[in-house]
Order: sequence, then C-alpha cells, then structure tokens
Amino acid sequence: MPSDESAVTAVGQEVIAAWNAHDMARFARLFREDAEFVNVYGGWWTGRKRIEAEHVSTHAAVFRGSRLSTNEMRVKFLRSDVASLHMRWDLVDLIAPDGSEIAPRKGVLVCMLVREQCGWQIAVGQNTDIPAAPQSG
Repeated sequence: MPSDESAVTAVGQEVIAAWNAHDMARFARLFREDAEFVNVYGGWWTGRKRIEAEHVSTHAAVFRGSRLSTNEMRVKFLRSDVASLHMRWDLVDLIAPDGSEIAPRKGVLVCMLVREQCGWQIAVGQNTDIPAAPQSG
C-alpha cells in the first residue's frame, strides 16, 4: 500500500503545514466532521467545529508564533481503509501570557485515519507531551 502510506503521511505533513501557517480552518479540515481529539492536557473535543474553535483560541495566545516540526512518522494499517499515524513532534517559539518565551516542547501525536471518498481524514487524535527529563542535582 505505498500510495496509501504516502497519502496518510501527507496528512501528517499537512497537520504541520496548517499549524505553522496558524490556519486552524485548514487544520480542522483534516478531521472528519465527527472526529474526537484529546489535547496534551486531557481536553477532549468532539467534532470538527469544536476542534477548530479550541485551536483558534490557543493560536491566538500561547501558540501564536509557534513552529511545529516532526522528525518521525509511522503509519500502520489496521485495515485497507483504516490507518494509525504516530508523529514525534517538536514545538518552539511558544509565548506566555506575559509575553515571555516558554521552553520548547516535545511530544507524540497519534491519529486514527479513515479513507473517505474525499481522501484520508483523521477520525481520532490523541496528543501527548513528552516531559523534559528531570535535572539531577
């Protein structure tokens, strides 16, 4: 399934591109209308409109100048029309409410995608922060 694998990976690349353009309508279009998304803090959002609205809010604040990148994507097909996508990500240029810089973050985004007539769409997303290793004293 190389063409399907490429298409699923392309969705992951579009997640990055939409985030970095701070275009949350573009970001939300990657999700099914009835998608579920859990953010790194456990916020659980149902539906494309809610996923978009929550991301618009955060991109107006802490993520307004952020840059997202990935150095690893893995695709696994559960069926010919259902795939998981794991993405390791790095996020930089976060801004605190007082305008100060927030330390870069790392994490893993896991998405379950379904092949629809319009192409591959995210049905479920789960984002997880990878905490920095504790400093030894």
